[in-house]
Amino acid sequence: MNQSQLVLVLVVVLGSLLLCLVSGNDGGATTTTTTTTIGGGSSKVLKMQESLAPSTMSYARWKGSIPRPLKEFTLCYRIKMYHYRPEVVVFSYINTNNENIRTDHNRKGVQVVATAQGMRVDTGIITPLMHWTAFCFVLAHDTPLTFYHNGLKWEGEKEYTEDDDDDDDDLVRVKKFDSIGNSPNASQVLLDVDGTIVLGQDQDAPADVYDVTQSFSGELTDLNMWSRRLEEQELADISGCRTRGHGDILDWDTADFELGSDVSKVEMDLAKTCKVVPLPYFMFPDQLQISDAHSLCAAFGGNVVAPRNAQEQEVVYKLGEESKDQCAKEGGPLMWLGITDEAEKGAWRYYSSGDNVTYTNWAPGQPNGRSFENCAVLKGETFLGGWTDQSCKKSYKVCVLCSLKMPVFLRFRGICDSALYDDRFVLVGKIQGKPYFKGYYRSHVYFTVDRTWRLESILKNNTYAEMEDDGSLSFPVGRHQWTFSHGFCGMAKGESQSLTFTQCAKNIEFTCDDGTCININQVCDRRVQCPDMSDELDCSTVKPPKGYQTTLPPPSLTQESPLPVYLNITLNTFSSIDAIKNRFTVELMVRMIWKDQRLQFKHLRRDRQLNIILPSEAQDIWVPTVDFLNAENNQHTTVDADCKITIERQGSPIGDNIEHSKEARIYKGEDNYIRISRIYTIVFQCNFNFFYFPFNTDYCQMIFRINKNTNNYVTLEKYGAAIRYQGNDQLAEYTIGGVKMERLETDEPYSGLVTHIQMKHLYTTQIVTIFVPTTLINLISFATFLFKWFDFQNRIMVSLTALLVLSTLFSQISGQLPKTSYSKLIDMWFLSSIVFAFLTIIIHTIVEINHHYNSPTESSKFRPPSPTTISLPRKVVPTTVESTSHNSMLFLRRNKTFNFKPKNPGHLPALINKVAYTLVFTAYIIIFLMFWSVAFSQKIAEDKKVFEVKETEVTGYPA
Repeated sequence: MNQSQLVLVLVVVLGSLLLCLVSGNDGGATTTTTTTTIGGGSSKVLKMQESLAPSTMSYARWKGSIPRPLKEFTLCYRIKMYHYRPEVVVFSYINTNNENIRTDHNRKGVQVVATAQGMRVDTGIITPLMHWTAFCFVLAHDTPLTFYHNGLKWEGEKEYTEDDDDDDDDLVRVKKFDSIGNSPNASQVLLDVDGTIVLGQDQDAPADVYDVTQSFSGELTDLNMWSRRLEEQELADISGCRTRGHGDILDWDTADFELGSDVSKVEMDLAKTCKVVPLPYFMFPDQLQISDAHSLCAAFGGNVVAPRNAQEQEVVYKLGEESKDQCAKEGGPLMWLGITDEAEKGAWRYYSSGDNVTYTNWAPGQPNGRSFENCAVLKGETFLGGWTDQSCKKSYKVCVLCSLKMPVFLRFRGICDSALYDDRFVLVGKIQGKPYFKGYYRSHVYFTVDRTWRLESILKNNTYAEMEDDGSLSFPVGRHQWTFSHGFCGMAKGESQSLTFTQCAKNIEFTCDDGTCININQVCDRRVQCPDMSDELDCSTVKPPKGYQTTLPPPSLTQESPLPVYLNITLNTFSSIDAIKNRFTVELMVRMIWKDQRLQFKHLRRDRQLNIILPSEAQDIWVPTVDFLNAENNQHTTVDADCKITIERQGSPIGDNIEHSKEARIYKGEDNYIRISRIYTIVFQCNFNFFYFPFNTDYCQMIFRINKNTNNYVTLEKYGAAIRYQGNDQLAEYTIGGVKMERLETDEPYSGLVTHIQMKHLYTTQIVTIFVPTTLINLISFATFLFKWFDFQNRIMVSLTALLVLSTLFSQISGQLPKTSYSKLIDMWFLSSIVFAFLTIIIHTIVEINHHYNSPTESSKFRPPSPTTISLPRKVVPTTVESTSHNSMLFLRRNKTFNFKPKNPGHLPALINKVAYTLVFTAYIIIFLMFWSVAFSQKIAEDKKVFEVKETEVTGYPA
């Protein structure tokens, strides 16, 4: 052996020793070069399920073997997915003990499972379709999962991503796990020597038993495995596609695989597979008005492009140049720019935010349009991407490049059968110069050579739907009518139905007809927010289910008890109280509140006044009917244009149903109250009691009873105090003392409530017009006793006049009161007054009868005889000649003998007059006091009766 050979041997030996020293603790495996810088060249790519049909023959089984048991390892690869499956297994390991490790890229996010260690991590990172994406995983027995995605480390934090229908909200489920070694039964070994590795399928047994629903459809490259944990920078560089990995366990460049029949191997440029972060732009080579350009970009969740620096300017210009044949022949405008100076001339601002423009690339002499050109475009070859101002008129049409958040996820709303068509899509490229959309599982949307948009099933031939031309922009985003080649969603073949293709966030945003998004809380709020005003269309509130019957009352929430209908009455005014006709007229607000768990409601708001059910809608739902039982003409509650029906939102919205074309916040009927209110003017009957008139207090009723439905099905319940009066307490003739409501007790099987109204008659007028005049007349009548007792003519005239006046007044008052079978207190008053007036006349007459005159012709106006008594002997004829004034006396003396006694002839009538006056007036005073005692005692007793109402106003809704 010469010297050179000896040196070579020493180098090899030293190199081997060095490798042994730096080897890990896992059996002394050697470490090769980890990464190489990515430059030109290509790499092999495995294409699985190019036919897009699920298959168990799309697999790649590694022919190598794991050299020793591994307690830790690193796995990296890049994939481009064609379609999702329920589980998309890219990497699968299983040993003879059925201990499994797999990576799953389903539509909910990347999931890593290691069954032996009891580990299952849902990262929530969505793998987009038709885009290259890079991943690195570090698994170790003593640390949690380390995961890198497109150069970024997953921190295990919650984040919002594209949602799915199986979850109640849009929050991705993320689980953090402690160190695997902390698990009592956790194995220290992750990969054992008896395990097999298969790509593209989940192994239920080593290299066997596959399931098409767990297969991978797409392209796979640069899958490498290391027997150690790569450093953080290495993971970032490999997953960011800045360097290529070369695993010491499995090296993609040298690894040998057994391929299934549905797998092909091709060489592909590394640069193409390394576009793991797609540019956030999409070019629409269609010339549009500036307003349509903004709407189109907004419909895809972005804005019209506006470069913010020189690097973005260069990228944007290159993308525009690719479409110059369609957009900018002879150096014309390539695309609109998202800036404007319309608000203030010369002050250019970003259209999306209103902020001042921070970067410009104006062509020489630009902008020069003064107040006529308030928009901007990016020019082509002539200006080499320079900017110029441009008029915003509708006649100017330019292509548009949208700045988007890639990848763009979209959803079809209105798809009722997901077995034929997907409801989720991704914008993945162009076909026929138009956007191309890939469905998650089994369909795609593209622009055909016949210039129509088609939604087509990939798995079933000649199964498609085509968008009808409605005169809008030639893009499927937004709400359009689609015609199916077959019967779909209960509609016949060729019958169109509404579908919405949208990127708006589920449960958060509403899709306008043009595809733009607004907050869902702004829908049907009586203010237009959509550019096409479609947010205020179809604002019906009620959604009756199929088979709903308005004649059947809703079931109660407990199913065993009747449905409670809560009644609340507000008495506004008493229009009239006609006690003579036993009725009163009242204006009242009737409110009824109930729940109908059969219904659903849309777009409910906190403000009940915005949750209106139109009378036309109310005809299609059950509304309770309440009879006004003691009202004239058999009146009851009605549903008409004067009704106001609202919904009190109390529950939370249920999950959005994407089978409906329009987004809506849907609320269950069992959680929210229906409230109907209407003002009625009703004439109620009431039996007024006039015994104590005008000091009477009456109690009238208003009886409300459920119509048609017995109390086994519907009951009428009080809502709060159920009744309140907010009008003027003091009316023309009555004062409203109080109101209260109680349950109606009847023998009939219908539920009802009865309102009691206390009406206190006002007696001031009657005192002034009845009692004061009658009292004065009685006093005048009694005053005749103070006349000279022998002045019969004046005494009798005054007394008769008083009696006549009392009789006339009594007749008038009696005519104003109803005819009753019982006597009234006022009748007794007039009767006593008339009786006393009559007694006065009788007494005056008796006094007159007992008044003895000197001669038969002497009247009461002559002076009574002298109190001296003259006694003449009988049969003695005076001898003296009598004067002429005594002729009558002479005649009597000749024919009869008189014996004149010395008595006073006025003593008896004066005595009768005096005694009678005392007795009558005393009796009058006694009856007067008794009358007013009875009247005021019962009045005071009635005034003490106060209706105790605990609640006069209702602030909440029944529990």
